[in-house]
Amino acid sequence: MRDRRSSLALLVLLCAALTGCGRSPDAAPGRDAGRFVRTSEVQTRQHVREVRISGVTRAAQRASLAFLVSGTLTVRPVDLGEEVLQGQPVARLYNPSLEPAVAAGDARLRELEARFAQLQRDVTRAADLRERGLISQDDLEQVRTEREATRAARDFAIANLAEARNQLAQSALHAPFDASVQAVFFEPGEFVAAGQPVLQLSNTEQLEVELEIPETLIAEFKAGREVTLSLPFLGQRQITGRIVHVGNSGSQSGGMFPVEIALDPDESLRPGLTAELILRLPTAPALVVPLAAVLDPGTGQPRVYRVTDGRIDPVYVQIGQLLSDQVQVMGALREGDQVIVTGLSSLTPGQPVEVLQ
Repeated sequence: MRDRRSSLALLVLLCAALTGCGRSPDAAPGRDAGRFVRTSEVQTRQHVREVRISGVTRAAQRASLAFLVSGTLTVRPVDLGEEVLQGQPVARLYNPSLEPAVAAGDARLRELEARFAQLQRDVTRAADLRERGLISQDDLEQVRTEREATRAARDFAIANLAEARNQLAQSALHAPFDASVQAVFFEPGEFVAAGQPVLQLSNTEQLEVELEIPETLIAEFKAGREVTLSLPFLGQRQITGRIVHVGNSGSQSGGMFPVEIALDPDESLRPGLTAELILRLPTAPALVVPLAAVLDPGTGQPRVYRVTDGRIDPVYVQIGQLLSDQVQVMGALREGDQVIVTGLSSLTPGQPVEVLQ
């Protein structure tokens, strides 16, 4: 019996000794062991932002031809796609009042010129009679006054005839430059109002692209700068050009600025192709964290969990641009801070943690 009690006491002492050996010498009574987490370092990163701006190729020299008088289209000797030379007639209309106006103006002018020539002779004869005292000074002045009134009427008739002839000339359209017909809007026999386009011409030897640039990027564009564009629907083929015009003002506050790019000669290009300018712009340095470090539990207040003195410190952040597996953040963070990237949904503020290396 005494041997059994001695063996039991020895077993208790041995268990106590083993328990003491298993405790960490640094562990304090009542202290939580802490949860194991993985962290990542807050970094400062500068990246290149890519901006794509699209436009359509078009002829640099183009014109929409319209009559300045109204009438019925009688002749249109060219059709869609035809080549025309500078000065070549391309359309004519008929207005029943144009030719009679020229004839009437011409007759009126001839009448006044004859009357003015006769009064010139009358003034010369009256001056001679006045010198011989055969007529009074008033008689001479009356003839002179009539001559000057006729002169004014003749000048007015000259202006009216010139206007009538100009109106008649406006009933015919001529190509202003060598071009091809890109569009036709009226057929012979149709009535055309003054100012309505009848034909559209373009010279495709020189093409250009017009881009609409936001005011935040307009400083990147200077006249004379060489640029490279791509054709996204033609296998991203590269074409080159030069900026020839930069608009001085947008259409409205916060609007777009027109920029014209003259394309280098290329026989395979044609009007109507989609062209894309790609700008690669460096951004200002910003803090980034792994995407896995950001928690947004549906409150609209995204946050990261920073490790401070072995405990969880939540930091609310604003989210910026996504950069692959990282994201820009703005908040009370500094470069080098450690943020947790695992198990975010089960963490609580102030909870002790141990970082896995």
